[in-house]
Amino acid sequence: MPTAIDLFCGAGGLSQGLHDAGFEILWGIDHEEKTKPTYEANHACEMTVGDIREEEPPDLGLDEGELDLVAGGPPCPTFSLVGRSKINSLEGQDNQSDERHLLYEEFLRFVDHYQPRAFLMENVEGMLSAENEDGKPVVDTIKEQIRGERPVADMDLDLNYSVRVQLLDAANYGVPQHRKRLFFIGNRIGSENPDMEQWETHRPPQTEEEKKIKYSRDPSKRSEEDQHTLDGFVDDREDEEFPAFRKNRRSKESWNTVADGILDLPPVSPSGETPPTRADEYELGPVSEYQYWARDRDEGQDWEEQELLNHECRGHNMRDLTLYKLLGEGTSYIIGDIPEEHQPYRTDIFPDKLKKQNPKEPATTIVAHLYKDGHMFIHPNEARSITVREAARLQSFKDTFEFPVSRTHAFKQVGNAVPPLLAQAIGTAIRSEIFNQPIREEEPQKAD
Repeated sequence: MPTAIDLFCGAGGLSQGLHDAGFEILWGIDHEEKTKPTYEANHACEMTVGDIREEEPPDLGLDEGELDLVAGGPPCPTFSLVGRSKINSLEGQDNQSDERHLLYEEFLRFVDHYQPRAFLMENVEGMLSAENEDGKPVVDTIKEQIRGERPVADMDLDLNYSVRVQLLDAANYGVPQHRKRLFFIGNRIGSENPDMEQWETHRPPQTEEEKKIKYSRDPSKRSEEDQHTLDGFVDDREDEEFPAFRKNRRSKESWNTVADGILDLPPVSPSGETPPTRADEYELGPVSEYQYWARDRDEGQDWEEQELLNHECRGHNMRDLTLYKLLGEGTSYIIGDIPEEHQPYRTDIFPDKLKKQNPKEPATTIVAHLYKDGHMFIHPNEARSITVREAARLQSFKDTFEFPVSRTHAFKQVGNAVPPLLAQAIGTAIRSEIFNQPIREEEPQKAD
């Protein structure tokens, strides 16, 4: 089994996806103390809380070059448009001099230390348009540093990796959410770095019918003959179990939508409480293919026996609840479309400050700002913002992934995460194309 570590690991979305792709995660690190209970509740490896700039790479019990993958997503707020505007508004600061955008150099320091066969680095789309103080594109600078053609700050690093940089939308890999992120995939063993467009499993809908919820039969009812592996040629089949990552699929499913993702989850006010609060039990079994996968039931377990975790939303005042009710299918999805006298915000600045999620489309990008308010993530059918579990579903965390922290911290952790399904797709491609390992389609055992 290939080995990996996860830098800037957060709650562990990247770790989970790599685990599901067949990697053994040996260690993780993050600066946020509240991520530790979440990470350790869902992963069977040690996680360190600390400033990576002050941490030395730990002894993993491996010789130099034996680690297979260094992965991580350095938090770089100055590369996002929102981050740039906030930093530039601070007296005496600008986004080019802000130290946080150089955290990727710490990622490269760990790559240099372990000399893994491959690496995977994730960042925001805004990095593509970012420039350094000399006016040079940041992405070009990083690629030169990775190839060993340019020094990394004042560090004496020995890097000589080939690298491919791609902007990926999570919706194209089965995640019921549009989320564009930049990925650097590299290796030092002479392999071709995967072109992730060739590993896409989903596409935009071509008809109105394809926007409807994709009903599926219970995967536990599938016969042995339904199961296939990638050890030989596998033709595309309609009853293929989700997810099935392989290169150059001849046919793709239409995007998973908000309805596919969350509409099997019960209302959070089962007795009509106002404001809505939480629910602890499922009321229906899963309906869509994605929901069957997300429930992640043990073999032989009925859905009635499964505990529903983190299905809790924030409280709302009556004005917000009434405004939420105004929005929806057949009227409008953003508050900017309703009459001016009902606007709670200036529409020239916040045209989409209140937004109801469209059940026939993938969700808009789940953000960490959810921990402050949920106005941009209003439930498609209920007058409330989404719950932690619904946000996690839209990020492709399975229902068995627990967030044993306060609701506020849980929302932040979900919003900051790499979608596990997207990470699984990339991890599968790395194993197949860089490491030349046969990939089986059946899902690995879940982490302890």
